[in-house]
Amino acid sequence: MENFDFVESGIVFGLTDRLAFRKFKYSSKDFAKHGDAYKFVTTHYDTYGEVPTSDTLCENFPTLNPSAQNLNFDYALDTFQNQVLFRQVVDVFQSNKELLSENPKHALANINHGLQDVAVIYDEDVSHYNNNSVTRYDEWKTRTQKRHMGDGIMGIPTPFNSVNRLGVGWLPGEMVSLFARPSVGKSWVCVQAAVTAAMKGFKTLLISTEMPVSQMNMRTDVVMGKAMGYNFFHTDLRNGNPIDEESYQEFLHNLDNVPLLVCDHIEGESSISLESIHNLIRKYVPDFVVIDGVYLITNSSKSFKAMWEQTHMLFYGLKNICLSTNTAMFVSTQATKDASDVFMPPMADQVAFGDALLRASDVVMSMCMIEDESEKRLLAFQKYRDGLMPLNTAILDWRVNNGIIAEAPDDF
Repeated sequence: MENFDFVESGIVFGLTDRLAFRKFKYSSKDFAKHGDAYKFVTTHYDTYGEVPTSDTLCENFPTLNPSAQNLNFDYALDTFQNQVLFRQVVDVFQSNKELLSENPKHALANINHGLQDVAVIYDEDVSHYNNNSVTRYDEWKTRTQKRHMGDGIMGIPTPFNSVNRLGVGWLPGEMVSLFARPSVGKSWVCVQAAVTAAMKGFKTLLISTEMPVSQMNMRTDVVMGKAMGYNFFHTDLRNGNPIDEESYQEFLHNLDNVPLLVCDHIEGESSISLESIHNLIRKYVPDFVVIDGVYLITNSSKSFKAMWEQTHMLFYGLKNICLSTNTAMFVSTQATKDASDVFMPPMADQVAFGDALLRASDVVMSMCMIEDESEKRLLAFQKYRDGLMPLNTAILDWRVNNGIIAEAPDDF
């Protein structure tokens, strides 16, 4: 393995190329020796809108190896990734060295979880929510330029106070289903459900079949930001409007400890399947799984069953995954054209194979708009575990542009 100093020097010098800088997704703490030099590059870019020159780097950091300036960046990046992986794996074992002699079982569990976290960084199907936070800031800046140019709850806490007041959230092995007409806001509720769980420390896997990770992250930034005391607007991030850049950067840099994983595709597969979801859960062992757009999941790429039978079995397949992995799951799907009134909560028989959804799910909710009330939604409980409904309907405060999706007080 190449010398750390030489490879890291090559990385830092290589980042003087703007394209290389934009695709580099590591942080200063991933460097063994030249983290300060990398931090200088990012600060220089944030301050002046451009990366520093090699001469500037040599002047400010004489410890950099000047002979590494000619190192091929792609080669340096591959080698750097292996070095980071090596150190992280070693760190996992070193941090459990003493515990291994005192309590081997506990140490083994810690090592297993630590190695799973390390694996996420090198997985092409799933990424840590905070992995591309610097890139997301860059993406926002690009949109700006283009615009100028033209507790106390058992289980997983929920976004709904009426449910939380019962003292029981989403439980391991349960499947919670939400359905609505298109464009009513199912994806926003999925993001809110994922953020609510992750903010309480529950490892959450958010899977979307409807939108790419970049769009999910923008929505998550708004909702997560609101939960963390920031005040971002979705339209500002999406359209490149002026924002409080310092606050946004501060927020993005504070995401290291948020246990949220995101996924919008499976490498080598044309669509996300039940089997791939099961594999992801076995691999990353999340406490909570949120699937937005469950109706686009395939049962099996090699199945010879009729399409109607595959769709019918989808909900039972998801429920079996919940049970076999002891994982809580929140899924969304669409109501059919039969639910033509957007101001009435659709019923289960207005969902494709709604009988299977109703039987397989422990909690079933539907949602609709409220006439002349764009900042409200009506949530209707169609089924609740053991038949104990927390309430029949609830009004949601629906200021999603500002990251607010919450059950409204009675006088709202």
